[in-house]
Amino acid sequence: MNGVVLFADNRIFCQGKENELFNLFLSNPEFSVLPIDSLGCLESVIKSSSTFRACIIDWDFENNEVKDEDFAGLDLPQRTPMSLLMENPLYTLVYVYSEKEIPENEKAYLQNKYGNKIQFKTKSEDAKSEYKIILNDIHAFEANNTHMVVPFMWSQSINQSAQRIFNELESANAFWIKEIKNTALADGGDATSEVIDVFNNLLNEDLIQNRTLRNLLDAFDCKDENRQEDNTARLYSRIYYSKIVDGTPIMTGDIFKFDEDTYGILITPECEIADKNKEKEKDYYDFLIISKKASLKYQEDKQKKFSKDANGARNAKEIFNNGVISRHVLISFPFEEGLCNQIGLVDFNTALRTMPKIGNNKTSIMNIRTNFKLNAPYIHQLRQRFVSYFGKYGVPAIPDSLRDYNLNKPSNRVSG
Repeated sequence: MNGVVLFADNRIFCQGKENELFNLFLSNPEFSVLPIDSLGCLESVIKSSSTFRACIIDWDFENNEVKDEDFAGLDLPQRTPMSLLMENPLYTLVYVYSEKEIPENEKAYLQNKYGNKIQFKTKSEDAKSEYKIILNDIHAFEANNTHMVVPFMWSQSINQSAQRIFNELESANAFWIKEIKNTALADGGDATSEVIDVFNNLLNEDLIQNRTLRNLLDAFDCKDENRQEDNTARLYSRIYYSKIVDGTPIMTGDIFKFDEDTYGILITPECEIADKNKEKEKDYYDFLIISKKASLKYQEDKQKKFSKDANGARNAKEIFNNGVISRHVLISFPFEEGLCNQIGLVDFNTALRTMPKIGNNKTSIMNIRTNFKLNAPYIHQLRQRFVSYFGKYGVPAIPDSLRDYNLNKPSNRVSG
């Protein structure tokens, strides 16, 4: 894999085994190594760079960035390797080495968070033998995780595209952020979301045309001999739904829970939700309701049919392709966090519900928002199908003879 190796140890520039170990990596032309002797610097590098081949971090990091005499009496947060790894997720091999025993609860937390991408080793007094062990571990990790090559390249492509787009936007107008925000504000929309959406659209178009990334994806081996249904369910649950971060404004697609059985997906357009002109801002929201009980009954009925029908696979595809115009089925609906095997059924005939922004008890609708939202393009598909259902229009039928004529007669021009 390509990428820089981060070597973080507060004693990396001091004479001793840590410096000797660093120099052994530095002398290997296979690696580009970035030495870091402060946790603050390490955090800055992680946040500002795209991909790393590995991150070697000393668990016994002595944080010398803040001197006690400079901030006497102040209760400052203590930056530690544990806090850094908790707050800054890394998509790479994290190699933790330590002279002391790492607490089991902290080790278990990090193993749960990083899976096989984190390893714990005890420091050795012999830098050369330690270098060989770490080198072999890096090579073994890469050999066992070849699937990570594509995300690595993808991340680098995103970084390169972002730099190019920022340059192009600034060349066009150095105040492009202000320009887009002012336009959105004048239109009464959420200016911040508008700026992000504009940039994401440009980034998407740039990545689609990235030849290196496309060639890598085209050549990717799609064989999956150890496919597990639970893993596939978790994958598509993440694709369909995103967790909402605290403080995020209400957005189209947010999922609300009105009671133990009643959930609702917000379909009000964001331009109406976030109207900065208070005279125009809507004081109510539109939801499409999902009943947990009705969804479960529908799922159980389909399971019975699926288990008996010889063409079960075909029928299952028809269900999730949403071929029935009056309803919409959502896979792995998040009635509960971590639940991926229940569907959400939207019956367009009865689904629409309008709710005030502030209830009679002065409680904000924000208080019943769940931790999830339905992602694009699935929220757009749901809204489009709902509108189309009520926009359908019947026309007179044609005679069977005309159908036969069009199907069976040569397509010659009719005289006359």
